[in-house]
Amino acid sequence: MRYEVRSIPPAPRVVRMRPLLAHRWPLLFVGGAMVVLGNLIAWAMFLQSGAVLDQGPRLRRGPTGSATGEITELLPARHFDGADWCWTHYRFPWRKDGQTMTLHGMCFVPAGTHALGDGVTVDVLLADDNVHCIRGGKLRQERRWLYARFWLGAMAVPGALILLVWAAGLFQLRRVLVHGDVSVGTVLTVTPVPWILPEMLSVRYEFRDHHARLRKNRHWVRARGALGRRLLQHGRRPDEALPVLHDRRVPNWNRMLLPEDFLAGGGDPDPHLPTT
Repeated sequence: MRYEVRSIPPAPRVVRMRPLLAHRWPLLFVGGAMVVLGNLIAWAMFLQSGAVLDQGPRLRRGPTGSATGEITELLPARHFDGADWCWTHYRFPWRKDGQTMTLHGMCFVPAGTHALGDGVTVDVLLADDNVHCIRGGKLRQERRWLYARFWLGAMAVPGALILLVWAAGLFQLRRVLVHGDVSVGTVLTVTPVPWILPEMLSVRYEFRDHHARLRKNRHWVRARGALGRRLLQHGRRPDEALPVLHDRRVPNWNRMLLPEDFLAGGGDPDPHLPTT
């Protein structure tokens, strides 16, 4: 109805937060989820950096003792860190508190350097004799995803960039709604958006800007909102006019909405409009 077009308050308007936050909400959801999950996983990886998953640096820092051990099993080689490595099982005698015990361990050794039953030198951490490794070997394969910086770079940073894109769109929409020109828009098509919850409608419309040039655009509308309910009646009232706000300098920045999306107390009211 043209009454709704005339009911849009004059600029500068006070806009409700709901239409602003709902603008491009999938970007807000995806970006926020990536930032939160990326930081949580990075924090978990940071906390485990001093646990069993990262004993190699601790063993290298020492102090360490040495013992002569024997290889008991060699598994097929695998390639990582630019070389071939074999997962190796070994055992060695270790004397502690006046008693001699046999300790068992596993680590990676360069492929082709040892055979089953070979004697090897084992470095043992004196502070914790459960941490040991064959000299020249690796306790475990270095995996990038075990470090906090991987998750910060893979999830948190891209999520933050997505949020920046969403924020830029939010401020762009706010500029249009607060200072934009009001035009009469005609709805062309209304189609449901599949596989999206909450239910959304894709509305395609046309309007004339302040230079009387015909413009067309489309955007999503929440199906259960006030505008969504009006658009669902499009088939029964195809010639109904709805308000469209557009930026004077960039008319392609535009949005279809209802007077309910604004708060009272914007610009000075038009004295020629009826009051209730």
